[in-house]
Amino acid sequence: MAKYELDIKGKTCPFALLFVKKKLQSLQSGDVLEVLCDHPPAALENIPREMEKEGNKFERETIEPGLWKLTITKK
Repeated sequence: MAKYELDIKGKTCPFALLFVKKKLQSLQSGDVLEVLCDHPPAALENIPREMEKEGNKFERETIEPGLWKLTITKK
């Protein structure tokens, strides 16, 4: 299991989700991707919904108001 980081601050949907999906394609099963995101629709709706749909484990942590750390474990 490897851990990777992706900073998508300043990116809005659909681009925020596309960056996450592209990075996940290069990861192995069990790898962890930590994403920094400041776009509420991406952090609160689009990315979590897509990760659930794909079967990836997803956790969200509020770093500060308007900034989230999304932790995704690839299935």
